Parts: sequence; structure tokens; C-alpha cells
Amino acid sequence: MYKLFAVLVFVMVLSLMQTANAEEIPNWIKNKIKLWALDKVNEQGLIDSLVELNRRDFIEFEKLKTVQTTYNLPKYGETTFVKISGRTGDFSQTSPVTLIVTDPEGIRAEYTIPVLQSGAYSTSISLYYNSPAGTYEVSVYHAGRELMPYYFHVQKNSIIPPWLKSSAKWWSEGKISDSDFLHGIQYLIDKKILTLEVVNASQVDPGLDVTIQGQKAVRRGTAQNLEIHVENFGGNVGGATVFVRVEDYGENILEEFKGETDSNGDYSVSYEISKDFTDIETFLVYVDVTDGVSSKTKVFTFQVYCLCGEPNCKCRN
Repeated sequence: MYKLFAVLVFVMVLSLMQTANAEEIPNWIKNKIKLWALDKVNEQGLIDSLVELNRRDFIEFEKLKTVQTTYNLPKYGETTFVKISGRTGDFSQTSPVTLIVTDPEGIRAEYTIPVLQSGAYSTSISLYYNSPAGTYEVSVYHAGRELMPYYFHVQKNSIIPPWLKSSAKWWSEGKISDSDFLHGIQYLIDKKILTLEVVNASQVDPGLDVTIQGQKAVRRGTAQNLEIHVENFGGNVGGATVFVRVEDYGENILEEFKGETDSNGDYSVSYEISKDFTDIETFLVYVDVTDGVSSKTKVFTFQVYCLCGEPNCKCRN
């Protein structure tokens, strides 16, 4: 009953709002929100889209300048990966960066992260159900100098009302206009129903949007195929340089690739998974893209498995 009432209130609010910004929402932002509405991407996909809408002045969050993004603590037995990425500003210097992560309780952890030829670095840290909630500070050091720090926030409860997905589905079906959808989101923000802390726009490089498609589970001895697509506000980006690094959970580099997107903004990677794995393994794929002006780093995760009865395969009861 509460969900139905909340949805009805949302519709009533939409009818009372004025016309939205005349500029059209970029297709890649629309697609990402629609995928979230159809349960094809997780909540972080919606958060990223809202941050981008804020940067483009379609909606306006409170100007909390310190936090890059917000994560929810996972359920018991699950793990959430927090992506930490940035650029050193030096395309020729590939010495590693040092990250010092300080959690809300003041406990520090140090990481040494490799730097790609583009000057980009990226890694992930794990959050568990009992990780401290609050703001985490990431200090970054490279080649004897301190770079811009990174902040992210961790909270226990979802920041997105569950009934918002219904309105997003209506929007994806054309039953709600762009204008109404934007005003509805802004209403939720203004009433503190939807909260999100965002970083100063000058610290974010949102010029490129990178999507990665691949298998989430791959049997050992077979191939993983990744399809990478690059867009910006003008459409597909051809000729962008793509760096791909595959790591295991212990940050051991297994494969590296470099290439360029074709005229449709696409770049493909295919590589064979070793037959040596004896148990389920988690892999992280870091994709760094630059067009010479803007850059973006994305992380894709997948698991490698073997079948019971195969040689050197650990079976779980």
C-alpha cells in the first residue's frame, strides 16, 4: 500500500511541475537509466547517471564538494568493490602510485597501484557487510608528489527509494516525458527523499562514457570476449585509445592490451583463460580510454570456474 501511495504521489508531483531544461538528455544517459529500470545494471549505474545529470545542470544536488560517490554496504556474505581511479597528469611517467585509504574509524591501508601509459591508474577495494559506514579518504602519491585526494561515502541503507524504479520504467516506455522525469527527480532531491553527495564538477572528467560487455562467468580453458563501446555527448567516438589490463584478486597482472576504437566507437578483446585454475577465481578488468582530450576508466569483474570431475578441479559440496 505504501509503495502504491508513493507512486501516486510521484505522478501528482509530475503534473504540477513546470517545463524542464530545453536541452535534450544525451542518449547514453537515457540508456543507462533505462537499463537500471529494467534491472540490467545495478544501482551504481543510476547513481552515475544522476551525477552526470547534475553536472549538465538538468538537476541540482546539494553542493557537498568532498565526496566522489556513495556506496551501500553489501548484505552478509556479499562483497562490494569500490573503484578508485585517477590520472597522474604525466603520459610518460609509469612509476606506480601509492594510495593510503583512511576509513571513518581512522584505520589506514596502503596500496601500490601500477600506472598505464596514458597516466591513468585504477584499482578496487572491498567493502563487506561489517565495514565502517561514513566517509573514506584516499590520499594519492606519485613520483614524490601528492595528487588530488579522493573521497567516497559508505552508508547502510539504500539511497534510492524502491518505487522510483516504477517511474523510471514508465519513462523508458514513453509514458513520462523527459521534462516530467527530471522534475520528479529534482522534487525527490529537494525533499531529501533522494540524497547523493557529489564532487565539484571541476574534479570530474565526464566527457567519455564507456560501456563493457562480457561474460560474468567463464569456464577455464575457454575464451573471455569483451566488447568495449565509447561515446560522448556527440555520439560514438572513433580513434580513441583503449588500454585493457586484466588482474586477479591479488592484483597480479595476467593480460594487457592496447588498441583503438573503430568508427562506431567499438573495440574488442578476446583472450583464452588458462586451464590451471583449480577453483572459482575473481578477475578484474581495468579499461582506460582517452581521446586525447578526455579520459575514462571503468572496471569489469568476472569469475573463472571449473567443473566437478575435471582434472585438478576443487568441487564444493
